[in-house]
Amino acid sequence: MAAAIDLIASVKFAVAVIITIIAACVAGTVLPQGTDATSYVEKHPEAVARFAFFTKLGLTHVFSTRWFIALLCGLAASILVCSTRRLTTVKRASGFAQRRALGSMLTHISILLILGGAVVRGVWGEKGHIELREGETIAQFNGNNGPRPLPFALQLAKFEIEADAPANASTEIHNGASPSIIVQWPERALQAVIPADEGTIKELTPEGQAASPTNTFRIHILKYVPDFAVDTTTHEVTSRSLEPNNPAVLVAVDGPNYQNHRWIFAKFPDFTMHEDGSPVTSSSLRFAYHNDGGQPARPAVPRSIKNFRSTLQVIDHGVAAGQRTLAVNSPLKLHGYTFYQTGYNPDDPSWTSLEVVRDPGVPFVYAGFVLLIGGLFVVFYLNPWLKAREAKA
Repeated sequence: MAAAIDLIASVKFAVAVIITIIAACVAGTVLPQGTDATSYVEKHPEAVARFAFFTKLGLTHVFSTRWFIALLCGLAASILVCSTRRLTTVKRASGFAQRRALGSMLTHISILLILGGAVVRGVWGEKGHIELREGETIAQFNGNNGPRPLPFALQLAKFEIEADAPANASTEIHNGASPSIIVQWPERALQAVIPADEGTIKELTPEGQAASPTNTFRIHILKYVPDFAVDTTTHEVTSRSLEPNNPAVLVAVDGPNYQNHRWIFAKFPDFTMHEDGSPVTSSSLRFAYHNDGGQPARPAVPRSIKNFRSTLQVIDHGVAAGQRTLAVNSPLKLHGYTFYQTGYNPDDPSWTSLEVVRDPGVPFVYAGFVLLIGGLFVVFYLNPWLKAREAKA
C-alpha cells in the first residue's frame, strides 16, 4: 500500500498523467467534437467510416469519455497525496516555512477542485441540442447518447430573424428536370436513366438479350434526401433542409450474385456508402446522380443577418411559468440548464435550433480559482511582505 502511495505521489507518475491528458486535449481540439463531428460528416460523407472509427475510440467526445475522466482522477489522486503530505509540513513548520507550505497547499487544493469540477461535468454533465418550430412544445433534447429528458417543457412562441436590411420579398426561380440516376453496366454496354423518385422500380437487361437471373439487375429507389446528413453514432440519415445542398439517393440493387443498399451522392460521385454507414462492396454496375435543373421558387435569403432570437414559453409541471427570450450571445439559464441560440433555416423562418448545456461542475471550478488566487497571493505577496517586515523588526 505504501509503495502504491509513493508511486502516485511521485513526479514521474504525475508527469506521465499530465502528458497523456495534454495529448488527449490536443486530440479533442484538433478533431471535431460532439455535434461538430456530426456536422463535419454531413459536409464530408466520405469521412463517415473514419469518424465511425474515431467515435469507437472516444476521440469525437474526448472530454466525456471514461478514460479521460480516469486520467483526471489519477492526476487528482496524485495531487491529493501531495497535499496530504504538505499538510503535515504545515503543522510541523513555523514562520516563513509554514506560510510558504500553506500557500502551496492552497494551490494544490485549488487544482483538486478544478479537476473535481471537470470530473463532475464529465460524469453528470449534459450537452445536446433542440430543434423547434413556432408553436411546437418539447420536453427533451438530443444528447450524444440519444434523447435526454428535461425537468420542464419549452414551447417556441416566436422566432425572429433580424437582418441589416429588410428581406427582399422577391423570389428566385429555378427551372429544370427532376433528378435522376444514371446506371451503367460497362461490360454489357448497358446504360439507363432512372427517375430518382421514391418507389421507382426498374429492371435492367442488356439490349438484345432475353431477361434471366444472370443478366438482369432490379433497381429500386428507396429514398431521396435533398440535404444529406448522417449521425456518426447511430448512422441515422436525415435532411438538414428542403434545399438540394447535398442531394443523395438510397438505391436497392438486386442482381446476379449481388444484393445491396447503397447511397449515391450528387457532390461525391466517387464515394458510395452502405445504408448502415459501411463501405459498399464492389459491383459491376456504375451509378451517377444527374439533375439538369433546380427547384421551385423560394423566398430570397437576406444577405446579412444581424441577429436571431427565440421567445420561449416555459411550462413547469403542466403550468405555464412565463416567457423567456434568448438570442445570439444572450443565453437563457433555467433550472441548471443553459440554452444557446445556435441556428436558423432561411427557407423555414419558423424553425430554430438551440444548444443545451448542464454543467454541475462549475461551482467546483469557481471555488478552485478562488483558492488558486489565494494560494498565489500567500506565496508571492503575503510571504515576501511578512518576511521583509520581520527582517526590519
